[in-house]
Amino acid sequence: MRVKTNLGKKFLRIVCECFPRGHALRPIFNRNTLKLSYSCMPNAKSTIDAHNKRPLKQTNSGESISNANLCNCRKKEDCPLENQCLTRGIVYQAIVTTEQGSECYVGLTDTDFKSRFANHKRSFRNEVHSNQTELSKHVWKLKKAKADYTIKWKILDRAQSYSNATKRCKLCTVEKFYIICKQELATLNKRTELASTCRHANKFLLKNT
Repeated sequence: MRVKTNLGKKFLRIVCECFPRGHALRPIFNRNTLKLSYSCMPNAKSTIDAHNKRPLKQTNSGESISNANLCNCRKKEDCPLENQCLTRGIVYQAIVTTEQGSECYVGLTDTDFKSRFANHKRSFRNEVHSNQTELSKHVWKLKKAKADYTIKWKILDRAQSYSNATKRCKLCTVEKFYIICKQELATLNKRTELASTCRHANKFLLKNT
């Protein structure tokens, strides 16, 4: 895009008018100390194309994504999340089934699910961690009652965690949506969890860098 107006000439003329000889700031602002250059900002089309490039690429290469290695379990049949245990940024559900019925818990993880699953297993094994989550509380209640139970895990949704640019955490928002609006999927979750602050922002704190 061409600019018809000679901006450089006009700018330098304004500088001379605002800072004439004898002005206190003349040694700093004059034709010899100021340099002028042109820069073109990307147009709207370029900005939109750059924004859509990654999502469109993922959509068009769905086959390669589906074949990605999302599980490193030695025995694939023992994977807790249907061969997707390395998936990151998800809202997941744990369905605890007993002879009396089923209870559901909704959680989230910014890291891969397998790491979060390891923390859950630790809270199920060690009573000192029994109050870690509402799920672990329920499991220990069943264990003390000597009730048989099974736990099935599934992915409910995916979202991006806290962004230092937007100052928002979509992952926490999605989890709270399920707890509030899909109560039948989160029967074990408590309303007090909704008041908790986003812990994913901690990694951007200066003290943690």
